[in-house]
Amino acid sequence: MSSASLTLYRSLTRHRLYAILNIGGLALGIAVFLILMLFVRFETNYDRVLPGWERVWTIARTIQFPGNPEVQIPSSPTLSGQLAATFPDLVVARMTPYDTATVLTGNTSTTRKLALVDRDYFRIFPFPVVEGDTASAIARPDGIVVTQSVAEAYFGKASALGRTLTVAIDGKARTYRVGAVIADLPQNQTYASVLFAAIPAELTDDSRSTSNGVVTFLALPNAETADRIGAFMRRHPDPAFNPDARQFLKESIVPLAGRHLAGNGVGTVVAVLGGVGIVALLLAVVNYVNLATARAGLRAREIAMRKVAGATRRMLIGQLLGEALAAVTLAALIGLALAEIALPFVNAIGGTDLSIAYWGAGSILPPLLATTALVTLLAGFYPAFVISRFLPAGVLAAARTPGGDRAGAGLRKALVVTQFGIAVALMIGTAVLFAQTRHVQQADIGFGRDGLIMLSGYGDAALDSGQRARLVDAMRKTRGVAGITTSGVVPGGGTFAIAKMKRAGAIGEPPMIVQATVGEQFFDTYRARLLAGRIFDADRFALDVGNSGTASKAVSGRVANIVLNRTAAERLGFEQANDAIGQIVSVDGAAVRIVGVIADMRFGTPREPVEAFAYSYRPGGGYRAIVVIRTSADPATVLGRLETRWRRIAPAVPPAATTVDQKLYDSYYRQDVQRSRLFTAGAVLAVAIGCLGLYGLAAFDTMRRVKEIGIRKVLGASTSDVMQLLLVQFLKPVLLANVIAWPIAWFAMSHWLSGFDDRIGLSPGYFVGASVLALVIAAATVASQAWRVARAEPARAPRQF
Repeated sequence: MSSASLTLYRSLTRHRLYAILNIGGLALGIAVFLILMLFVRFETNYDRVLPGWERVWTIARTIQFPGNPEVQIPSSPTLSGQLAATFPDLVVARMTPYDTATVLTGNTSTTRKLALVDRDYFRIFPFPVVEGDTASAIARPDGIVVTQSVAEAYFGKASALGRTLTVAIDGKARTYRVGAVIADLPQNQTYASVLFAAIPAELTDDSRSTSNGVVTFLALPNAETADRIGAFMRRHPDPAFNPDARQFLKESIVPLAGRHLAGNGVGTVVAVLGGVGIVALLLAVVNYVNLATARAGLRAREIAMRKVAGATRRMLIGQLLGEALAAVTLAALIGLALAEIALPFVNAIGGTDLSIAYWGAGSILPPLLATTALVTLLAGFYPAFVISRFLPAGVLAAARTPGGDRAGAGLRKALVVTQFGIAVALMIGTAVLFAQTRHVQQADIGFGRDGLIMLSGYGDAALDSGQRARLVDAMRKTRGVAGITTSGVVPGGGTFAIAKMKRAGAIGEPPMIVQATVGEQFFDTYRARLLAGRIFDADRFALDVGNSGTASKAVSGRVANIVLNRTAAERLGFEQANDAIGQIVSVDGAAVRIVGVIADMRFGTPREPVEAFAYSYRPGGGYRAIVVIRTSADPATVLGRLETRWRRIAPAVPPAATTVDQKLYDSYYRQDVQRSRLFTAGAVLAVAIGCLGLYGLAAFDTMRRVKEIGIRKVLGASTSDVMQLLLVQFLKPVLLANVIAWPIAWFAMSHWLSGFDDRIGLSPGYFVGASVLALVIAAATVASQAWRVARAEPARAPRQF
């Protein structure tokens, strides 16, 4: 055993509290850092796990009409051919992803992610092949490539080559023959799939009916080609867009590896959680430095004797850094074990799939070794510098040890302020995150989402009109169903159009209004709030029924009726909802009459403003309508009954049923909830690390002041006076920490909340509450030590060393 390790062992066994606080605090900090480092690496490696990712780019297209949020739209299906013809050295491939393709096996069906791809897709992404040949499989119109787990699920351990799968896409069932099996693909890729078949050669905008549309991948020979492609697209805009819409279209070529972090605030979330990990590690290092400098006095005579015996300062620095290395190495091993134990819990609360690999490209060992070396330098340098400078003559002749020097005390106070400044900022951030996450889940979104069930399978093209009629009739008669409706637009998406709507006499550019089709009892089923006028009643008002287009043209001098939401009425210039009733407006030249105005219903993300909607009535809900049911009983129980009846009528089509609450959660809230859980867990542990350091510092500081406190009590100080003295000493830095924490937290949380249209106010209560909680935690942390010393008998104090 080396001298540093032996000295460390003796020190730890003699001072067990020091061992627990120092090694335990470091281990906890390293564990938090490692887990959040794994999360950051998982997110930043999105799409970088794919073979050949370095040279792959994609076409990014967005459109933003005035007054509406920017929307991602698919790539043009004809662009790939134009690019391939213009740039011969370019490899281009399209993908049409389907999240819910139906695999039919006997009387049962399951949904799988499927992608229709061009032949060159597997040239761009040469995935590891288990058996078969991907190129020849995609070259066949009935060929299909499957992942190894899918092959085993349907065909067991036997070879899957030549076996058949029946897959329904957009309601059309086709039989495919397995031509290749590839290894299971990593989860952290933007365009994930487990089934791959050939894309139709004649694919056009009109022949495509998938929500994700076409994704165009390009393998570039060099970066300069990206600039040339961008210039080409600017010179040749998509002819599918008319000149009016083209001015709002943005089209560019971007690296595939950058798309994930650029979308939906992912980059900010990754940066924040990575920062929490670094903060937790920093707090653990601060604890080590604090405790090491606090204990410097206890080792002063040991260091002095070593110098008298011939040890140089360089030798002492080496020894003390060696002790730090041994302590940090032990803490790193414990931290690694804690990370292994905590990963299942982290994956459960954060919705992640993190794992620790010890060998290979993703090995944890290199970053762990680098972390150990860095923490050793950070944690060991200052204590080694302070302790090694003690002069032997002064130490051995002094009546007291020099451990409480002003420089060391000043450093420790500065570190405590830093610790609790970070802790208070994290507390404020946690409170705001929790409050905002809860707010968006419980806020009034304009309709009663509780008790609503959505069956997306109703819009599957495999269902004929007779099946749909029987399904609606059967579901309406199901026990627990209080209302039923169909519509193209539903929470989380659906089918709708967007068009200019102009009010007579209005000046300026007409606003773009979303055109949504709804069926019977739509507003009643959703419990929408009527602000003015009336809702649709086709039995009483024949013109409530529109035609198959976006709007109805005048018939015998009369026009069809529509209902607006509040935002649409305001965009059209109506100051009050009542002002819009009876007014005739034009939609792309067709006239419609406004008969009602409802409160805004937030079917989309809370991050974006509610869009302006114009609702038109269509029997059956319009194109690709989806059924939504209002329940009067437990939704889970009713959902089971509905699925049972569905399978009797349409066994070949999955109902794809879910509650609206769950749909909204999955689409818009899940990521924020999961990331806030990770942030909260990291913040709580970071605060706990700070408390460990404060407790250790209080323990050693009060131990030094035993004689002083004994003399104070002899001179008449009471226990409460001593308690007040000690608590005030440690609470002053905590109070000062709030001066640092409040501006930082306010700036950070204001920036984060600005990403939400529906958000809470940044109330002073979050700041005051976090500060009070920090004071309570700090007081509770040092109270036990202060109470023990304050209650000690004064006669024993002079005998304490």
